[in-house]
Amino acid sequence: MSQITIQCRLLASKTSRQQLWQLMAEKNTPLINELLMQIGKHPEIETWRQKGKHPTGIVKELCDRLKSDLRFVGQPARFYTSATASVDYIYKSWFALMKRYQSQLDGKLRWLEMLNSDAELVEQSGVSLDTLRATSAGILAQFAPQEASGDTPTKGKKSKKGKKSENVDSEKNLSKHLFNTYENTEDRVTRCAISYLIKNGCKIITKEENPEKFAQRHRKLEIQIQRLTEKLAARIPKGRDLTDTQWIETLIAATQTVPENEAEAKLWQNGLLRKSSKVPFPVAYETNEDLVWSKNRYGRICIKFIGLSAIPVNEIVKLLAGEGFPTLFPCL
Repeated sequence: MSQITIQCRLLASKTSRQQLWQLMAEKNTPLINELLMQIGKHPEIETWRQKGKHPTGIVKELCDRLKSDLRFVGQPARFYTSATASVDYIYKSWFALMKRYQSQLDGKLRWLEMLNSDAELVEQSGVSLDTLRATSAGILAQFAPQEASGDTPTKGKKSKKGKKSENVDSEKNLSKHLFNTYENTEDRVTRCAISYLIKNGCKIITKEENPEKFAQRHRKLEIQIQRLTEKLAARIPKGRDLTDTQWIETLIAATQTVPENEAEAKLWQNGLLRKSSKVPFPVAYETNEDLVWSKNRYGRICIKFIGLSAIPVNEIVKLLAGEGFPTLFPCL
C-alpha cells in the first residue's frame, strides 16, 4: 500500500472543533485505554503471549460490550471501529515483540547451560583436555561434508567482504548443526566437545584459556539474560493519560510512602520519567467509503469525513489542499 502525504488546511468552526476534541479526548481515548487494560488483565494473556498473538475478534468483542458503558456511549460507529483497530494493532506489535524476546531468552538460557570453562568441561566429561580437543576435531570432520555440500559454486573472484560474509554464514550453519546434535545426544564427552567448539567459534584452540576473559564472557551472558527477563516482565501497553492523573498519583505515592522493595521504587521512577502523549489517539479512516472528496469554488480539493452525525456535516473536518499550509495529512 502506497502512502501519499499532502499539505492541507483544517477548516471548521470553533464549536465543531470543540465537539470533535471532546469526542476524541473524553470518549474515544478513554475507550482505547480501557480496552488496553482489559486485554492486559485477560485470564488468557499469558497463553497469548507465548503464542505471540491474541485471538481475532477478542478486541471487537470487548469493545461491543463497552458501547453501552456511560463513559463511552454516543460515539460515531467509525470511532468504535477505529478504537478496535488501534488496540488490535498495538497488541499485535506487543505480542510479536514479546515472542521475539522469549525466543532470544530461551536461546541464551540454553547457551548459558552449555557455556563452561575448559576446566569445567574436563571435569564434566571425565577426559583430558587433549582428548576433548581430539573429539571436537572428529565432530568437525563429520560436519565438514555437510557444510561443503551446502555451498553453491560461483564464478569469478569473490571480494574480501563477500568471503567474510560467506564465512559468517557457514559458521552460523555449523553452530546450528552443533546445537541440534547437542540436544539429541546423551553422551557426556560429545556434549562437552560440542560446547568447546561453539565456545571457540567452531575451532580448535591450542592456547590455554584465559580465566578472566571467560568470566567476563560468562557475566556478559548473565546480564543479557537478566535484561531480557526484565523486558518480558514489562507491564502491558499503556494508554494515553491526557490529564496526568496517573503521573500525579505516582508522584504522591513516591513522596508520601516508602517503596516495599527496589522493584516498586524502579516502577515509580519509570512512571515519573515516562513522557505521556498529550494528544488523543487518532481516529483511523481506512477506506475510501469513509471519505467524500470534492472541489470548492476556488478549485481546491476538499475532504469530508462521514460518520460524524453529531457535528454539522457542512463544517466538520474540511481539508483544503494548497501551498503554504503547515498541516500534513496522510492519504492512503
